[in-house]
Amino acid sequence: MPELPPLPGREEYWNIGYPLLGTLVYITIGIAAVALVYGFYQRYKILSLGKSTPDLGGWDARIARGLKLASVDLLAHRRFVKKELYPGIMHFCLMWGAVILLIATSLDAVESNWHKFLAPSLNGFEFPTSQFRVQTSFIWDMGGLMMVVGLVMAVYRRSAMRPERLNTLIEDRWILSLISLLVISGFMVEGLRIAATSPETPWAEPIGNLFAIVYSGIGMSINGMEITHFALYWVHVGIWSGILVYGAVRFSKLSHMFLAPANALLRSDRPLGALRPMGDMETLLDEGSALGARDLSDFTWKQLLDFDSCTNCGRCQDQCPAWASGKPLSPRKIIQDLRSYAAVRGPVIFEAQKNGEPVPEPEPLAVDWVSREAAWSCTTCRACMEACPVFIEHIDSIVDMRRYMTMEENDVPETAMTALQNIEQRGHPWRGTPFSRTDWTENLEVPVIAEMEDPKDIEVLFWVGCTGALEVRSQAIPKSLVSVFKAAGVKYAILGSEETCTGDPARRMGNEFLFQMVAQQNIETLNSYDIKKIVTICPHCFNTIKNEYPQLEGDYEVVHYTEFVNELIETGRLKPIKTLNVTMAYHDSCYLGRHNRVFDEPRQIAESIPGLKVVEMDRRRERGFCCGAGGGRMWMEEPGTKVNHIRTEHFIDTEAEVVGVSCPFCLQMFTEGIGAKGEGDTKQAKDLLELLAESVGTEPESGTS
Repeated sequence: MPELPPLPGREEYWNIGYPLLGTLVYITIGIAAVALVYGFYQRYKILSLGKSTPDLGGWDARIARGLKLASVDLLAHRRFVKKELYPGIMHFCLMWGAVILLIATSLDAVESNWHKFLAPSLNGFEFPTSQFRVQTSFIWDMGGLMMVVGLVMAVYRRSAMRPERLNTLIEDRWILSLISLLVISGFMVEGLRIAATSPETPWAEPIGNLFAIVYSGIGMSINGMEITHFALYWVHVGIWSGILVYGAVRFSKLSHMFLAPANALLRSDRPLGALRPMGDMETLLDEGSALGARDLSDFTWKQLLDFDSCTNCGRCQDQCPAWASGKPLSPRKIIQDLRSYAAVRGPVIFEAQKNGEPVPEPEPLAVDWVSREAAWSCTTCRACMEACPVFIEHIDSIVDMRRYMTMEENDVPETAMTALQNIEQRGHPWRGTPFSRTDWTENLEVPVIAEMEDPKDIEVLFWVGCTGALEVRSQAIPKSLVSVFKAAGVKYAILGSEETCTGDPARRMGNEFLFQMVAQQNIETLNSYDIKKIVTICPHCFNTIKNEYPQLEGDYEVVHYTEFVNELIETGRLKPIKTLNVTMAYHDSCYLGRHNRVFDEPRQIAESIPGLKVVEMDRRRERGFCCGAGGGRMWMEEPGTKVNHIRTEHFIDTEAEVVGVSCPFCLQMFTEGIGAKGEGDTKQAKDLLELLAESVGTEPESGTS
């Protein structure tokens, strides 16, 4: 709170007014603090209903995340400014303005009361008030100015720009009004002090000095300034206390000032592409635990913290491909609905526990609170998590609800159920395929590891994947990689008929039983050959073996072909020679890019091909737009506008002849999209390996299927 020095000639104000004012101020702040503690205690009780969170990592990891948060995401506001410049600057000004003013207020409180409470115990040491104020007052005023700039930008954004995603305009205006009153009253109090005391360095407080000039200009007397100062000071503190109480009672957007840093610090220590493991399924069954999220207590306390941390800003919704295609999925709405569920369900559980009664059965989460269709619309592309400024992990909660629907209720879309049955019975999700795991190798002399005299005499194991082996268009990808291996002299082998689905579709569709079953089978196979390094062509296989098999004690060095082949080019083992006069727009696969941060290597491969011109789509790299196949959506019917058709339009807009991909799922989705758009005569989809094999001059002997 602003300093209250004794005013010249007015000792009675210092002796009577200041103590009275101070008493009122501290009583008001005390009430607000109690309300704030009570509000957070109520939320803490709800958090305590959640399960333990096993993947926070050690304190070293948490501290590292905290330092990164402080240096990049908090101090620089990277997630705000990088995604959207205008709201990023707006929030940067509001946040830093508030921080600076809070520090100023706290230090002024210490300065004003130093002689009363602290100095006697420090042998008369005096706080260097005058020097301190001159050095810091300018900074405090600039903090207030930043708040003013941020507030003006926020009001304009909500009154004139009015983005569609903002659905809390009434509450926002109320909060902005309170903050505006707080800032203005603070400057008015500062101006009254300057006008009444005539400090030697008014330039140190330029904004407050402007207000002081106004007071002096209207001829306000010293006595009038004292009375006004007294009243406004109390009003200023009252507004601040009211904001705290409002935030505590309503648990509104204001609470994110406390929750967002905590949520960011406590975010998962798992690899970005890994889902949270459920643990041993037999143990869960023996314990009678729910398989997936049926009730509030089936979420972890970190997930419940996610729900409370959501500011309802809608950035996740703006990036969601399902929402863009008209599906009922809004990541923002799912988190807000789960937050509402927690607020309703929590007191019911507490009341039952208090009375020693059984907890009433919960309402079905994926029916009464979260739309079933919304939960099944998610492609698990991670665009929502990449955009979220408070690090909410939406995918975990969506998949947990899918787990319950799949394993407990058997409530799965029909086409998805067919894919799951195929994985269980045939080891792959493709229905009606006429191919075996090795048909694509005909005439290519591809070594199978079981047929080798010394399986250890290989550089890498080539994990082909279900789609590359069994889907006719995608067979061109493994054929092209075999050609590249041949040109670079890479010693490799495949598992052939011993390879089975990695379990990625099963896990993301919620069937953890099936995922663990096929994953354990693959791990046993890989361990039997003492496999160390694996190269994949499918980002989904890559992500699952690399990031999720370690949860089941399957630890291997796993690289996507873009990483491995780019290294071959850089070390001179492979050299593209033939010129391709082609313009290519590159598409970032979600599970290669956002989930595993492989962005540069595919582009470096493309740039190494003579004559190949690479152009970029508007949505690329971290902000890339999903093809629509992830999360098991490849095997589900898609009513209405298709996600892959939207992405195909992004490609067509570039006027490139070819869309380059590094994923067999993406290849299929673009091939279908180009045909559906009637662009098949002039546009085509190709995997980078197909283009590279052509340039290296060792295209597959049998051509592409």
